[in-house]
Amino acid sequence: MASQGLILLTIVSLIGLGNTKLTSSCDSMCNNGCTVKCLRTNIRCYLQSKQITIITATDQTSFITHSGNNPPSGFDVDLMKYIGDIYQIKFLYQYGQFSQFVPTVQNNTNIISISTQTDTLAREQLVNFVQFYTSGTGFIVRSTYHQTVNGLNDLCGKTVAVLASSTQESDVQAQNVKCKVAITIQSVSSIADMVNAVQMSAAEVGLYGEAVLKAIARKSNNQLKVVGQIYDIQPR
Repeated sequence: MASQGLILLTIVSLIGLGNTKLTSSCDSMCNNGCTVKCLRTNIRCYLQSKQITIITATDQTSFITHSGNNPPSGFDVDLMKYIGDIYQIKFLYQYGQFSQFVPTVQNNTNIISISTQTDTLAREQLVNFVQFYTSGTGFIVRSTYHQTVNGLNDLCGKTVAVLASSTQESDVQAQNVKCKVAITIQSVSSIADMVNAVQMSAAEVGLYGEAVLKAIARKSNNQLKVVGQIYDIQPR
């Protein structure tokens, strides 16, 4: 792990903690992905406060959702409750846009983040990652959409919605360079905006983590479907 901070990944989900150095009693179990031993023995080296703020999204269905004055719910929340119970830590939640997570974590000792975010070499220069859920990127379209979308090559000439600052945005931008007919790229600030663009036919295809997209499709009353081949499955 780098010394800047810790990041846990679901699907790849992020937990980060800024500028806290590991102590000599901690090992490197998390370097090759998160394990139960890693969670039990190494997280304590970062979570040294009895109250930690978690910055996260509100619309990563199945992993974390939040609306109004209700408490957040989902897999990520259950996981953090488990960790909090073990170490007697109180977690407080605040909400922001995807692009804010790494910068916020990087600069705050007692703020971490948990979200569906991919571990990249560039991000590892800023924060540490621990991965505890394996998945890849998928494609979501309207259920009535019948054009072929098997992979990135099939996005040429289409209108595509992606989350700003995500790896999917970078993937589509890189693919666009290879296309004879350009991709119209819509970079949006939230997963909800991406899904809405697809539902309202403002975009033909949306890209994000497979597990989140499948959960969204299941709850869409058959308006949406996940198609194509999942790619960039992590951790490898």
